[in-house]
Amino acid sequence: MSETNGGGDTPPTRARVRAWPFLLAAMTIAVITTLAVLASTWTLPRIQQFHDAYVAWSEPIPDQVAAIAATTGMSEEGELIYRASTPVVEDDDDFNEHCSIEGGAVLGCYYAGKVYVYAVTDERLAGTVEVTAAHEMLHAAYERLSPEERERIDALVDEAIAAIPEDDPVFTDLELYATAQLSDEWHSRLGTEFAELSPELEEHFARYFDDRSKVVELHVQSTALFNELRAQIEAFVAEIDALDPVLDARIAAYEAAIAAYNADVDSFNARAESGSFTSQQQFDRERAALLARGAALDEEGAALDAEIDRYNGLVEQLTALDADYADLYSALDSSDGTGDVNP
Repeated sequence: MSETNGGGDTPPTRARVRAWPFLLAAMTIAVITTLAVLASTWTLPRIQQFHDAYVAWSEPIPDQVAAIAATTGMSEEGELIYRASTPVVEDDDDFNEHCSIEGGAVLGCYYAGKVYVYAVTDERLAGTVEVTAAHEMLHAAYERLSPEERERIDALVDEAIAAIPEDDPVFTDLELYATAQLSDEWHSRLGTEFAELSPELEEHFARYFDDRSKVVELHVQSTALFNELRAQIEAFVAEIDALDPVLDARIAAYEAAIAAYNADVDSFNARAESGSFTSQQQFDRERAALLARGAALDEEGAALDAEIDRYNGLVEQLTALDADYADLYSALDSSDGTGDVNP
């Protein structure tokens, strides 16, 4: 006799489950085993690499910005880090929202995992955008180093710094940076601006560049006019500084000689009017001596005028060079704001 449901002949409703107990058990064991294997191989660098690959795939960048990787000679790893930092090249307003630092022009920054580059469009500074992008990529690469790797690379960086001449302009540039940022900043500077590094550093940077000479050449190209103007300015400053005390001393001596000469002329005239000369020969002799002194002073005055004109000409040329330098620098200067980022 079958059971009834409320008095009818319809059998009671039951859930129909077709179970596969042996297969499910085998799948469970396989999944656990696979996860165990993956867990044993997914180190932090691999997790970072997977994240970088995902970001690079899911957040494409403009072709022009992407092309910078090839232009600067980036390797596959360097390009992956570059793309994963979702680089953007921005005009003043947008760039200033992301990057700023007290003092000096800011060309780019690596902030909150992203690379921002100022859109320098002046043809005289061609290559600046590309070098800046590679520089910021190296900040992202430095961030990805393990503590042990970073300590080793910092030591190599310190050795490279010690070999750089003390008068290199890079030291002046880095005065703007906090001490805590110097190792990171030097890492990016060495990798993009210095052609000759130790074999150990070259091996390190080979992770990020297949041909590092490309970015170094772009750096030389982008800074060539700055370096030329700086060299000319320094030469003029040196010449003016050397001439200044000499000219001052010569003017002072000339003025003292004029004063003495005028006093002697007054004395001579007074003696002539009072009849103090004992003979015509004495009068003629002293008069001739005064005339000779006057002629020599006239020559010295003319020579001084010429030297002063030369000095003023040097100052004018220096002023013009300063204006040219300032004009070129203005093409790099997006703003005078401040911020807490890693340029």
